[in-house]
Amino acid sequence: MTGKVPIDLFGPFARYGREQKLSLRDPQSVASFVSNVEKALTQATESDTLLHGQRTERMFEALVVSLGHYKLLKAEDTGLVHPEGQYIAPDFRVVLKDASQWLIEVKNIYERDPFRQLFWATDEYLSRIKSYAAAVGCPLKFALYWARWRIWTLVDVSDLSPVDGQWTIEMPTAARVNELAQLGDRTIGTKPPLKLRFIVDQAKPRTIGPDGIVSFTIERPALFSAGTEITDPTEQNIAWIFMNTGDWDCGELIPVISGDTLDAIELEWQPRERANPHEDFEIMGTLSSMFSRDYATHTLDEVSVVQTEAELRPDWFSPLIEANQKSKALPLWRFVLQPNRKSG
Repeated sequence: MTGKVPIDLFGPFARYGREQKLSLRDPQSVASFVSNVEKALTQATESDTLLHGQRTERMFEALVVSLGHYKLLKAEDTGLVHPEGQYIAPDFRVVLKDASQWLIEVKNIYERDPFRQLFWATDEYLSRIKSYAAAVGCPLKFALYWARWRIWTLVDVSDLSPVDGQWTIEMPTAARVNELAQLGDRTIGTKPPLKLRFIVDQAKPRTIGPDGIVSFTIERPALFSAGTEITDPTEQNIAWIFMNTGDWDCGELIPVISGDTLDAIELEWQPRERANPHEDFEIMGTLSSMFSRDYATHTLDEVSVVQTEAELRPDWFSPLIEANQKSKALPLWRFVLQPNRKSG
């Protein structure tokens, strides 16, 4: 950036100069600040907790943008809040389609035991963040990412329960009271199987030799849903999202053979088991879980966080959310899950 210093960079520099009693016009002040920042960044990149937390925060932002079911999304926790020490600003403010507003705090939860998934917050922390929400007159929500399961839930602060001086919620309870559908999350079903077929050029050699070896040329790839070819570009994009990020399993590469000639090779995606054997559809998964899998490919390697941010893709999921999207070859079932807060 030439000729312009970002405010988010100048602000910390100005604060550093005040704390160190340095003139901002002294060139040595810049060098001292850069050295200080370098040390801080080195320490930060060595902290797995910090990197996972920042990655989860940025992932939630990108998820909301990709779902596209909002009017405005803004980082709320920037700058100082006065009186100091009295408040904690949540991560985001979101204005919903109906013009209502939420404050949202994002949390990454990882428990090694897959069956013991628990979020907890101290009373002091919760009191300060609730005070901020009360001061600005805005409901407070927690976006909880259950990393062990790659599941997102959005819960109201009132859904947390007091336990031994802390405030907690377990993943099954969070799933029951989940409000993420208001930001566009959907559970999606479609007809199995999905196939990616590489059709062989029949005008070129494709005979299988006695040794089982065949030389061939691919004419074109094709996508299929329950035996019907998908030709609409929007539906092709949806099918590709399902294949790459959905819950169904991909089998081995299968040759399609007529006599001693190769017609195609294909990959097939099927549900792990049929939960609805008497229905046309099976659940592919939630959009938020599909998104988390895709985000992982851009930000994680085999052992750790390598990036905290990925490219934003506005309205990436919009065809899967809008009810006016008419299916041609790829039928869709969209389920909008509503929170269930049991009385008593």
